[in-house]
Amino acid sequence: MLADGLKMMLAMALFFGAMYLYAWMPEIIAARKEKQREKEKLQKTVNREAKKLELQKLREEKFQTVQERRAKIREHFQWLEKMNKQIEQIKNK
Repeated sequence: MLADGLKMMLAMALFFGAMYLYAWMPEIIAARKEKQREKEKLQKTVNREAKKLELQKLREEKFQTVQERRAKIREHFQWLEKMNKQIEQIKNK
């Protein structure tokens, strides 16, 4: 008789526990989905920032390359001017 009462109490406890979980499950699922959305949003932000930094680095590298080319061209023109002056001096003698 006591064993039957314990079984009945256990069954009722399981039933009420299941009802409690069923009542709270939509809120738990919604909270998990919201947490997942926030995590994805944060990941997108991090990825966007990383992409920005990568693009900025590429722009800086290209700018540096262009500056180096300009300097070389400037040096070459100065050398050409110098050579032209020397040629003119030789012609004028």
